[in-house]
Amino acid sequence: MYDPLNDTELPNAAPRAGYWAGHSVKWPASLNQLPKTTDALVIGGGYTGLNAAIELRAQGREVTVIDAEQLAWGCSSRNAGFVMKSTGRLGLKHWHDSFGEDVGYAMANEHQLALERIRAHVKHCPDQCDLREGGYVKLAHNKGAVKALSSQYQFLRSIQQPVTWLNKQQIAETIKTQHGFAGLKFDDCFAINPVKLAASVARQAHQAGAQLIEYCAATAMHRSDEGWRVHTARGEIVARDVLFATNAYTTQKLFPDLAQRNLPVVSSVIVTPPLSRAQLDATGLKDDYAYMDTRVLKYYFRLLPDGRLLFGGRGAIRGAHAESPRYAKRLLAALHASFPALKDITHWDDFWSGWVSVSLDDYPRIMQLDNNVFASMGYCGAGVSFSALAGKRLAEKACGLPLPALPYYQSNLKPFPFAGFRRVGQWAFYHYGRLRDMWG
Repeated sequence: MYDPLNDTELPNAAPRAGYWAGHSVKWPASLNQLPKTTDALVIGGGYTGLNAAIELRAQGREVTVIDAEQLAWGCSSRNAGFVMKSTGRLGLKHWHDSFGEDVGYAMANEHQLALERIRAHVKHCPDQCDLREGGYVKLAHNKGAVKALSSQYQFLRSIQQPVTWLNKQQIAETIKTQHGFAGLKFDDCFAINPVKLAASVARQAHQAGAQLIEYCAATAMHRSDEGWRVHTARGEIVARDVLFATNAYTTQKLFPDLAQRNLPVVSSVIVTPPLSRAQLDATGLKDDYAYMDTRVLKYYFRLLPDGRLLFGGRGAIRGAHAESPRYAKRLLAALHASFPALKDITHWDDFWSGWVSVSLDDYPRIMQLDNNVFASMGYCGAGVSFSALAGKRLAEKACGLPLPALPYYQSNLKPFPFAGFRRVGQWAFYHYGRLRDMWG
């Protein structure tokens, strides 16, 4: 699999992620020819880039979106479809404790805006992107995790967030898992088909007048008298503004300063064959809910509309190993540990991986890197909802509009120290996480 830390180019015409690629989706037409100039060039045609294009057009800007592969080939088609009111690894309590009550409430409102933006996109999809509105449940995977989860619940209730506490008995009435000692249910969160969502946003960008060009990898860029001259697989284009929306798929050579500010982390997913009625009854799984546990190295899962179980977690460290069956087997073993009633499932119908962008301080930024160069990055695996708003904020920043006075928008991502050793640090953290999850 393509590795942003080691590979200089994405694979040509690589397929989309397994299960989601099997659905019939209408994409807008891609231009065959790259224009010579554009007002704003968006690099990356996923959720962030397409939402940026919509906002740029709303501001009256000419905009071209290029992607090295198909639109939404990266993070936007390789996620599990969890739409949560959060981003990064830091919850609302962190913002409240670190920056005060006003910032805490403002961050909660920002997350709410992101959720509402996704709902607006869903309305443009004929089948509503396979929307499932039961909520998102965070499961305490052992007894030790209950106290922290309960504390989070109490805080969220104190700031009027729509959350519900589920004790062990209530969890058992909802889902029959070995790792459900309590649960925190986020009532207004939901799940979708991520590729259908991406296609819906792409159609909206196209209808707004954005020029969309696939298989157009940006390979180099430099300043010129006319603006930024960007070299691509389809020729050169000169742009006044360049907006990076490549997240974890950012290459090392195009804009090295940006690539040093994130750690690409593999997240892997398996999808089982359709569960039988007996298996569904034995597990209690319903397709209304999306679940994630409280492990350091988290597992996440949801029952899909066709009765298959999606189960995901952290995978390989290097892209070269990401597609190895050993990581699918590891996920299957974790699935069996969570649901002993599914021990007879011995194979998977789909297995794929994607890159998650992790920032040094665990939360994302919308930032300016140079004159007329902007970027959004560092969603830490929770970017489906926030990327919709991040794209809008990125475009607003490029247009010189004021952004809310929030941590996401007031500083740049910090470069990783000793960036060449990021994978060594990740390896050490994974071993620590596994020990914590085993004994903690």
